[in-house]
Amino acid sequence: MRPASGGPPDGDSSSAAFNVTVSTIAGKLDDRGNAEDGNGANARFWNPTKMVYDNRNNILYVADGTVIRSIDMQNNVKTYIPLGAIGSSYNEILDMDVAPGTGGTLYIVTKENDLWKIEPNGNVGKATNIVNRVYGGNAVGALNSGDHFDLPNGLATGANGQVYFFNEPWSTIHRITFTSPSTGKVELFAGKALTERGGNGNPYPFRDGRGEEATFGSRVSDMAADGNGNIYVADLDNELVRKVASDGTVSSLFQYKNKIGVDIDGPVATAQSNNVTQVTSNQDGSYIFFTTFGNAANNLSALRLVRPGKDVTTLVGYGYSGNYGDGTGKTAGLGQIGGIASTPDGKTIYISEPGRKVIRKVVLH
Repeated sequence: MRPASGGPPDGDSSSAAFNVTVSTIAGKLDDRGNAEDGNGANARFWNPTKMVYDNRNNILYVADGTVIRSIDMQNNVKTYIPLGAIGSSYNEILDMDVAPGTGGTLYIVTKENDLWKIEPNGNVGKATNIVNRVYGGNAVGALNSGDHFDLPNGLATGANGQVYFFNEPWSTIHRITFTSPSTGKVELFAGKALTERGGNGNPYPFRDGRGEEATFGSRVSDMAADGNGNIYVADLDNELVRKVASDGTVSSLFQYKNKIGVDIDGPVATAQSNNVTQVTSNQDGSYIFFTTFGNAANNLSALRLVRPGKDVTTLVGYGYSGNYGDGTGKTAGLGQIGGIASTPDGKTIYISEPGRKVIRKVVLH
């Protein structure tokens, strides 16, 4: 998700080599409890997935099913948006991001094709519904003039307050430009729209390019933004991290070689990935973190780093079969990953694990 300020870790050089430590900061392993608030291991999570870090108040926000939890730097977990505040108990949060500026406003998209604005209201958030569309669609035009959202499994905010979202069944990114808090226009930003919803499961062949010249796979599971207005896309089926510049130009951050089923580190000209599930960026876009299914025999997840134009490095999880738990980048293991978030300086990455019901922290030294 979108950070607010900062740069790459200190001591960065032409070779990406890091000492990495992994720790569990909140939740109790395999215990969802009743989603209790509390400090560290005393807290419980129901289904922690997408996250965003806001350095204006040093708070990590976690989508936990249909609620939002907050975690401060002392690992205190509180309920920021309670059950029922964004509609029915089935209105699961699909993605969220923090808007630019000083307000700390969040935008979220939901499984029922809603768009919500979450504004700080003391220690909790105030939820305002902007788009309420149960039926899915891929419409453009005036906001709320049609069904604009359809399983939007990706959301990111632009440098000037725009909201970008990915409609999975149509393989398109749309952009909302607001003219007031609840009005604006929706336009196609990138991706060639399928001719019908889902395209009968047949996405277009892979292609980089600008706007509708580019294509995305049939499954995109996450989006994020840097502070320069660039959008990053976890293109799962194409096994790539894609970058979308502010003019809608789509490029790939390492090579395209579909369905290789393996993670390979090295220069971006030769690096490869076994699917891409989540993505986040540091402030200036020099460090793009992403997750994959890894190489382990039991499909433990991997956390990886791409430095655009340079190289790809696996930070946690590469090639270690059967390990799960805290430790170093060489010994720790990750479970199923539901979301990741980077601090602006790129030194700390947070990971949610919906299956294990915990929040992990990865620190780069």
